[in-house]
Amino acid sequence: MRNSLFAALILTIIFTGCETEINVIAPADPTPVVYCILNQDSTMQYLRLSKSYIVDDATIPPGSSDSLLFARATKVAVEEVINGKVTRRAYFTPMDIRKDSGFFPRENWVYRAEFTVKPETDYRLVIYLDNTDKIIYSTCYTVGDFQIVNPVYPEVRYIHMLPDHNLTFYWTKSLNAAIYQLGFVMHYMEISESEAVEKEILIPLRSIFYLQPNDNLFSYPINSVNFYSYLAQKMTVNPGLLRQCLKIDAVIISGGEELGYFMQIQQNGQTFSLMDYTNIQNGIGIFSSQVVRRINGFSLTEQSVDTLAYGQFTNSLNFVDRTGTRRGGPH
Repeated sequence: MRNSLFAALILTIIFTGCETEINVIAPADPTPVVYCILNQDSTMQYLRLSKSYIVDDATIPPGSSDSLLFARATKVAVEEVINGKVTRRAYFTPMDIRKDSGFFPRENWVYRAEFTVKPETDYRLVIYLDNTDKIIYSTCYTVGDFQIVNPVYPEVRYIHMLPDHNLTFYWTKSLNAAIYQLGFVMHYMEISESEAVEKEILIPLRSIFYLQPNDNLFSYPINSVNFYSYLAQKMTVNPGLLRQCLKIDAVIISGGEELGYFMQIQQNGQTFSLMDYTNIQNGIGIFSSQVVRRINGFSLTEQSVDTLAYGQFTNSLNFVDRTGTRRGGPH
């Protein structure tokens, strides 16, 4: 949420005849803050539109959603542009969402539109604010398709997730991409005395920027230790539960140039980094695209399953070992 909070103060000098009035502290118009990453693997697209606000003390939350969101009468559209001509236009409509409690009000909504995004195509985002007669706009050129080359063939392939054997991802180039996110989705069962519930968790392992392909093929080894340490950080320790790893999916996300620049600044740890890169005109934020490729259904090797059960990072998570049990029962 840190990038949704900005203070805005202006110094205004007004000349009236021979007299000069100085308004030392006056609020500026709220700045539109826009997030829209076109998902080329979905027919449903989402956009988040909010506005900056002024506070005297950063510990004081905004009083209501009205101080964060523009009126629902705002017009939001995305246009597909081919050879300089608009070939398709889709309008976004607001939808209510639930959010966790925190600094900002819980009453919230995002904008949603149903349309398919083409690869390697120009798109233009246009937002019209009725009450201020203001246009916010941006453009992006969507990323190209790509394929995962390794790991593949989950029907016969096991994933070896041990420090002495780091898995190397291989994939083809996605045109116009500037960032790739490598990771896994782990499917697992949580077993209590009363029920067994199947769940999944996304495990992002590495973001890579601006790679140079070797014969149109990228490769990157992942650190298997990070796989276990991430699980230890994100999963809740519960002595009353047993967990069992079912399968894992290999995932690579390709992001556009705009998203690559934005994420690189984020990883540099700059506190108010949204101000340092934006491709939104008359506002701040990011308009870009992504493609997700996923190979589903890999099994872990028996050694990896045992490491998940008793390893340094994940022992307290109560995963069962290769035999389907735990030594000494749940911890």
